[in-house]
Amino acid sequence: MKRFIIGFLTICLITSAMAQEKVLLEIDNEKVTADEFLHIYKKNNTDKDAMSYEAMKEYMELFVNFKLKVHEAEVLGMDTTASFIQELSGYRSQLAQPYLTDKTVEDELIQEAYERMQYDVNVSHILIKADNTASPEDTLKAWNEINDIYKKLVNGGDFVKLAREYSDDESVAFNDGNLGYRTVFGLVYNFETEMYNTKVGEFSKPFRTRFGYHILKVHDKRPAKGKYKVAHIMMVVPQGSGSNLDKDAKAKMEDIETKLNAGENFEELAKEFSEDRRTAEKGGEIGWITVGGRMIAEFEEAVFNLENPGDYSPILKTNYGYHIIKLLEVEPIKKFDEVKHDIKSKISNSARTSRSRDAIIATLLKEYNAEINDDNVKAMYKLVTDSIFEGTWNLDEDTDLSAVILTFADQKYTQKDFADYLMKFNRKQNPQNLESFVDQSFKMFTNKMVIMYEESILEEKYPAFKYLIKEYHDGILLFELTDKTVWSKAITDTTGLEKFYEENKDNYMWDYRYDVRKYECKDAKTAKKLEKYLKKGWDEEKFMPKLTKKYSSAVVILETELVEKGVKLAIDKLITENNIEAKEGNITVLNDAENNQLTSVKVVGPAIKSLSEARVIITAEYQNFLEKKWLEELHNKYKVTVHDDVLKEIAE
Repeated sequence: MKRFIIGFLTICLITSAMAQEKVLLEIDNEKVTADEFLHIYKKNNTDKDAMSYEAMKEYMELFVNFKLKVHEAEVLGMDTTASFIQELSGYRSQLAQPYLTDKTVEDELIQEAYERMQYDVNVSHILIKADNTASPEDTLKAWNEINDIYKKLVNGGDFVKLAREYSDDESVAFNDGNLGYRTVFGLVYNFETEMYNTKVGEFSKPFRTRFGYHILKVHDKRPAKGKYKVAHIMMVVPQGSGSNLDKDAKAKMEDIETKLNAGENFEELAKEFSEDRRTAEKGGEIGWITVGGRMIAEFEEAVFNLENPGDYSPILKTNYGYHIIKLLEVEPIKKFDEVKHDIKSKISNSARTSRSRDAIIATLLKEYNAEINDDNVKAMYKLVTDSIFEGTWNLDEDTDLSAVILTFADQKYTQKDFADYLMKFNRKQNPQNLESFVDQSFKMFTNKMVIMYEESILEEKYPAFKYLIKEYHDGILLFELTDKTVWSKAITDTTGLEKFYEENKDNYMWDYRYDVRKYECKDAKTAKKLEKYLKKGWDEEKFMPKLTKKYSSAVVILETELVEKGVKLAIDKLITENNIEAKEGNITVLNDAENNQLTSVKVVGPAIKSLSEARVIITAEYQNFLEKKWLEELHNKYKVTVHDDVLKEIAE
């Protein structure tokens, strides 16, 4: 029974695969499967009735034309040019990324970041430096030191005193280790995680970042402030200035504060008095301020103590001088759907994306039964010397590097492959412990090889990706060849365009047009004469010399327009209100006697448009003509076979 079920399932799978591989279209020796057609068809036809045979049959004509153009591009070798290969490779790298990250982990990171965005955390830390290049001895020394500090804290030690005494963070000299309020994406990821996971009033256990070992303490956790747009008025007091300058600046600021309290305008006072000339001309506007952003801590704290737009702060003293800050606008934290894309982008450009990448690498190593030969890796300890940190490392040509160090799927990597990879690090750099360097480098090598392998088989592993790349492949070729054969040719082929115009110019006609001209005369007498000449049908070349003989400005042309009805609302209104009949040669003169202004409306009969007048529409129709002619040539050049039985089979 079990054998029967297995056999039945095998037949089903084979049948399914055969259905996917059924050829629907042939262009010469190129075969297009039903599955490829369905992928594109369903993407462009989401209607419920779209899966009928009739609908697919109608679409097939477009599909055949599309594939003919792509086939022609391939025959011309356009898919082998360096520019095409480079462009498609760039798109492929971007499109591959979602397949090379763990979607579940990525979603967790996005949700985690949004939840953290809801709070600002006031945090202090103690740092003992030990970066990623530290030797095992230095790392152990730093670890022991941070643990000694932790024990002192557990036994009631004062965090500030210990920070002053032991912290390697140079800013401790002026901030006692306090980093102020911080929020998501403002610090390295593992520091941020410890910060949000530590309760208010408590300190963390020692943890490591790329800077070294830390202990942090959380002082406060408040609902997130979001973004504040602010302006300020400033009196500059350079550091090291005498007390007299400080007193003068403070007195000026107190005078400004008095003016504000009396109701004077903040923006005008900023323009007049603020010594921050970069912002003064804008009424003191600085822009948007965020938690843990570009502003010094005391300035930021004063900003976020403001509550309502329009409020301004008491006088604030900083290392740069005196300030009064005004709150202009508040933007609270947005809803999840509004910031999800932005969060995803920030994650992809930050170190936390490694969590998602590490997860997919672990999955792939397991899936492909990866095996590491530790002995052969450790053998590299003796082959790699300190010269690699000087950029002079090399191996003797007779060094045997054939031992396998890594296998997965059908891939094998030897010590030679790893040595070649190590050569990229063969440059001037800070010395490291060699064993740690080799181990870290081998981990990176393993990760890179498995990701490279996975990326290389994405088309084979994921049909959706295969068809997506095929779409880009065909799309690039289609655009390039159509542009060359149709779009650009229609613009640059002036001889062909003129010939097409001459053969089809009767199709490009003006309807009745209205030649509308508005004049202003120096007096009523001149206006009367002009009216007489206009009604006779005289043009400007004939009447202007007579009217401007004595005074050059006796008649001024205010407006001239030649338009069809329906183009301009004001002229349509003029025609309707004055019952102007669409009759060739008809002249209507309207006299605004009060202002000595006349408007002449002359009806111009239907006429063939010149090439320049109709260039836009003629160019578009010439493009259509070229494309139609091109498709006829392609249909004659290549044998096209549509397997209608397969089309009926895939239709619902």
